[in-house]
Amino acid sequence: DKTARFAYLFRRLRSTVRQVTEDMWQELKDSKFQPLDLELDLGAEGVLEPEREGDAPLTGRADRVDGWVNGDTLYLRVTDYKTGVKKFDLADVCQGLNMQMLLYLFALEKRGGGHFGAEKIRPAGVLYVPARFEIVPADSDVTDEELAALRKNTARRSGLILDDQAVVEAMEPGPDKRFLPVKLTKAGEYAKASRASLASLERFGALSRFIDDTLRSLAAELKGGSVRLDPWYKSAGENACTFCDYREACLFDEAGDGWRVRNKLSPEAAWERIEGHE
Repeated sequence: DKTARFAYLFRRLRSTVRQVTEDMWQELKDSKFQPLDLELDLGAEGVLEPEREGDAPLTGRADRVDGWVNGDTLYLRVTDYKTGVKKFDLADVCQGLNMQMLLYLFALEKRGGGHFGAEKIRPAGVLYVPARFEIVPADSDVTDEELAALRKNTARRSGLILDDQAVVEAMEPGPDKRFLPVKLTKAGEYAKASRASLASLERFGALSRFIDDTLRSLAAELKGGSVRLDPWYKSAGENACTFCDYREACLFDEAGDGWRVRNKLSPEAAWERIEGHE
């Protein structure tokens, strides 16, 4: 008794679920990183609870937290499923945007020992995982094998991972990385384009301190009653006003008032800003 449109959407959703499930299985079957938590409520576990009276409380739910135990150290990776197109960009983070996954990762590093039963935790990285049925351009006579080969390129994650060869190999062994946002040259070194997705432990530490300071600044502004009109702008379809719940009541004039434009920065320029913040 359903319409043809409903039947089509249901078939497409079913295909998406199958593809995403197959994709996750392929990723995890050879990986030493295994899921420790799904839909982890960091507030309920006390990880994001205020440390002192008067601190701003935070809430959040991590889609998936993976871990790998190496010696006496638990390496944690936070993954976030995205049905749309989402790319990790350090330039966003150093301008106060898209800090969610990193906030979860660093909170778990500092305060997740009791939850995971680990005394020593290190950040292994954050990844956006595509959770969609990717349509790829192909000829009508393409074979299933050729189509599968075309779709393999759509499985690559986007994010930031620890620049430690043992950690990278534990995530995805072998010279050909299908899922991780890194590629190896024939000499076994990381390709130049991969450097943007890698960070040393020292840089992860600087990033953690930068996010802490950013959150403290935001909390201080909220506590101080700041309501200035200062929305960020990346493009006509991606800005603070696009999905704002207060858009109808706000007095911001998109045509006349000034936006806080999100600047384009190279990875190294973003790191200079983050590390120079200290």
